[in-house]
Amino acid sequence: MRFLLDMNASGALLSLLLDSGHDVACVRDVDHKMSDSEILNWAVRERRIIITTDSDFEQMIWLQARQHCGVLRLENLPRSERISLLQDVLSSWSQDLETGAVVIASKQKIRIRRS
Repeated sequence: MRFLLDMNASGALLSLLLDSGHDVACVRDVDHKMSDSEILNWAVRERRIIITTDSDFEQMIWLQARQHCGVLRLENLPRSERISLLQDVLSSWSQDLETGAVVIASKQKIRIRRS
């Protein structure tokens, strides 16, 4: 899959995704002050799924009807727990992400929202 890691996604997530064979781009490698709107445009242009820990992208998608290629919002957990949560999502909900769903993942539950 093709991912775009938001500034708040850790390097450990990058390593996990690259080691799993995914195509990953990172906001921090381009412009650490890039706006969420610019990040969303980049993700759409390159058909990437955004991985983030904040809800700004969901608000743009639902309230502004912005186009997207999928978003994975992970609960802001300690690194090891966030890695485990990402692994769970990738093993069980990859198809949802690939079809452009917004996946909201916390330790308690996983929510899938479709446009």
